[in-house]
Amino acid sequence: MKNNSFNSVYSQANILYGTTLDTTNFEDICLSGWELIGNRQTALYKYTTNTEDKKIKLPCNVDMIEVVVAPNVEAQTSSNIMVYPNIYNQWIEGYIESWKKNKNVFYDKGMMLKYRQEGENLVFDRDYNNVTIIYHGVIVDDDGLPYLNDKEVAALAAYCTYMDIYKQSLIRRDGGLFQLATAAKNDWLRLCNSARIPKHLDQNLMNDILDVKTRWDRKMYGKSFHPVL
Repeated sequence: MKNNSFNSVYSQANILYGTTLDTTNFEDICLSGWELIGNRQTALYKYTTNTEDKKIKLPCNVDMIEVVVAPNVEAQTSSNIMVYPNIYNQWIEGYIESWKKNKNVFYDKGMMLKYRQEGENLVFDRDYNNVTIIYHGVIVDDDGLPYLNDKEVAALAAYCTYMDIYKQSLIRRDGGLFQLATAAKNDWLRLCNSARIPKHLDQNLMNDILDVKTRWDRKMYGKSFHPVL
């Protein structure tokens, strides 16, 4: 799928609707429309850093956090003599960890940390070194803006045009501009619904769709439930 830069919406709005958008508010309005569409092109990221004043500032593209771990060995001793696991136990833990390596992308050696999220920061009970955060992040360009596919660019061009004309109609109290804004809004709603539908429906997705349209037991022996088209 082709990825377009976020600023391509600006030129698309000018080509399709003849609209020259205010550059000072363009990114805010366009991001608002992007949130309404609801699409997220994400990838899995691994970020390792140290805490400062019991806090870690999250990267700007974080969408969902999967796990937060520190390299401390999470093990308990069964001995009433030694408080900390002995060297032999640590060797066994290292051997076990070597077999777990690269088995699951969500797994990382160490102890899962308790944290709370405050705005753009993760807050911990104390400072830790080499804290690893595995998270789903939005794929962004060098300016920190998300990449868009062709249908999203067309939808956002209509959204920005609608917002621009609607704002002008309110400022000028012009009924003609308000009617044009209504037409642009209808175009935006149509293109928004189109942008929410993937260009290609793979077999796994089609299987889920058929389960919803028919019945959950449609694959049971001796039964046949065909989708209603």
